[in-house]
Amino acid sequence: MNVFHDNSHKNRLLGVLKNLLEQPSYYTLSMLAAKYGVSTDSIKRDIGELRDADFMIKVAHKNRYFIASNKSLEYLQDILFFTESEKEFLLEALTKADASDKRLEKIRAKLETIYDVSKLGSSLFSKTFLNKANLLEQAKKQKRVVQLVNYRSTMSSKVSNRLVEPFNVSTKDDILHAFDVEKKVIRHFRISRIEKVKVQDQPWQYETKHHSAATDPFRIVSDQQVFVHLKLKTGALNELIERFPLAQAYIHPCAEQDDLYDFACKVNDKFLGLTNFILGHFEYIKAIIEPESLIEHIRKKSGEIKF
Repeated sequence: MNVFHDNSHKNRLLGVLKNLLEQPSYYTLSMLAAKYGVSTDSIKRDIGELRDADFMIKVAHKNRYFIASNKSLEYLQDILFFTESEKEFLLEALTKADASDKRLEKIRAKLETIYDVSKLGSSLFSKTFLNKANLLEQAKKQKRVVQLVNYRSTMSSKVSNRLVEPFNVSTKDDILHAFDVEKKVIRHFRISRIEKVKVQDQPWQYETKHHSAATDPFRIVSDQQVFVHLKLKTGALNELIERFPLAQAYIHPCAEQDDLYDFACKVNDKFLGLTNFILGHFEYIKAIIEPESLIEHIRKKSGEIKF
């Protein structure tokens, strides 16, 4: 009989996996070893077994472990959305099938319900949003330049048209990775902030420069990242999760004090997004633990505020 004890190797292995998924870039080998009452060598073997099982476990700042995103899973999530033409094709194929099979009617009904965006509710993707995403995907496959009409940029506070080469469309994250043809740099755009997408006849010219840079919880794309650690009160926790849902994966209760939370992860080295959050909710932030460069940056920015 295969008994699954609390202190069994299987239980610890699943526990380590759960810890790395729920609190990425937080646990070190020694922290996990202390948590499960074993040696660091035992945890190393556990991580080795997880890697053998095709989990991409990597080491972040100060030897903190995390599980990198699975590209195969991201691809499956992205292709779950059908275009209108694809949906019509499936419905037509089902109609031509054996009409006497009652299961076909159920499949047709489910397909109509799943892909009728109006039935999904405003909290999910709108039809306009999906149409823009579909156009971007088509341009990506055809390797065509697109014009992002009236893109609303938070960083520059401007509304402008952008000519870009779209090479990575993440519908679920509301993110477009593209090469800005005019500025000659990789840019990250929010699909929801694009008014219209116009596919151009112009083919890609800068494909060799395409690469998906790292995206932080504030949806800022940059290969230059630094590790930050803040202690938050409940008010800051709520605001951070509501404004930046991706940050939830990097928040955990503080071990030293109740009603405090640790926010620890890598962000862009210019602290874009994080700066506005700290300045806007400073009364709910208990402390900035690290890095020193963030502390100095906030001091400088707060001194620039005119009253």
